[in-house]
Amino acid sequence: MRVIHLCYSDSMGGAAIGARRSHQAMLSQGIESRLVVVHKGTDDPRVIALPKKRLRRLFARRGTWLINKLRRSDNPVVRTFNIVPMGAAEFLNRMDADLIQMHWIGEDTISIGELAKLNKPVVWKLPDIWGFAGTEHYLLPGDPERYREGYRADNRPAHESGPDFDRLVWNYKRRCWRDTELNIVGPSKWISDCAEASQLFGRYRVRHILNPVDTELYAPRDKKVSRDAFGLPRDKCVIMFGAMNSTSDRRKGFHHLKAALGHLSEHLDPEKTVFAILGASGPPDQTIAGFACRYLGTINDEEKLATAYSAADVFVLPTEADNLPNTIKEAACCGVACVGFDVGGMPDMIDHRETGYLAQPFDVEDLAKGIAWAASHTGPDMSAEIRRRAVARHAQATAVRNYVDFYREILSARERGGEQ
Repeated sequence: MRVIHLCYSDSMGGAAIGARRSHQAMLSQGIESRLVVVHKGTDDPRVIALPKKRLRRLFARRGTWLINKLRRSDNPVVRTFNIVPMGAAEFLNRMDADLIQMHWIGEDTISIGELAKLNKPVVWKLPDIWGFAGTEHYLLPGDPERYREGYRADNRPAHESGPDFDRLVWNYKRRCWRDTELNIVGPSKWISDCAEASQLFGRYRVRHILNPVDTELYAPRDKKVSRDAFGLPRDKCVIMFGAMNSTSDRRKGFHHLKAALGHLSEHLDPEKTVFAILGASGPPDQTIAGFACRYLGTINDEEKLATAYSAADVFVLPTEADNLPNTIKEAACCGVACVGFDVGGMPDMIDHRETGYLAQPFDVEDLAKGIAWAASHTGPDMSAEIRRRAVARHAQATAVRNYVDFYREILSARERGGEQ
């Protein structure tokens, strides 16, 4: 079986990492896989860069910047239009493959109109809601779910004003994809349910398949050695928080964590606890609510990242909206108890009060209780059970087997359709 993966990048951002891992997992299981990207950041010869189209991309980016200036919204998450054709469909249509699997296709990787012109079956692994929404990738808590009922003038978020580009883009997708057959993969149960409930994707096949992780790479390491590697104390409870742009991306919930620390001293002794923060830099002597904080910076080397997770007793990610964040999968594979709000794909990875804690959204007192619960249940037996469940969920062979089954179902249906 020959599969082409399509993603904006093979290295920039969580979705790019997920796409590369899917590509590598398929190679490891004997699938002929190639990954086509706009931005290539690795030296993998099976990763192919699309033609640059520099002037078109400059025009598209300037247009997006100008359009966003005309709109007012409290939602800080990037918006994607993908209106300008970049030649991706023509490029992909010339390639020899059985299927195309799309991942994150923002930044005009392939335009909405071009997508309808692909000549091979398309599987779309959803990294967020953009495919079936307007220009949004995530909604703010409490925003109307317009993708379910259609984008109308009377159901726009109250905090938005100016031209309703979400409505315009959603209607454009509906026109362009009217006769397009897509096959949808939801990495989380949450986004699978959202896709099935949406007006755009409700008529398509939707399959829930968890993202793969290299469970040999992300595995427990010696805790003392791991802490020494990052200058973390051996004799204290280490609570870790992390994500890309962890302290500046509001969606990742650092403000919720800081608020929770104000309640955590009721459960944990600040003198015996330290917080380690991945994905950001900060002052070496910072304290929050009496708890010492150590910034570990951005870690791109995966061996080093697995060592960082192994230094922690608890990993916390109080995200407001997320599909299936890599950090939770990776930390769990390293045997670390994870804590977060009961939102998005978090329940796919955390078994409440068994391998971690799912706090009520966005209750910071409950989040503090969850951190304390996880810290009080750490130990070799707990760690082994967390890893066992994570490996069962995210092993590469399991993910590839589920994908191949879905691919065969799609190709068989296409073959039967061609015979009629």
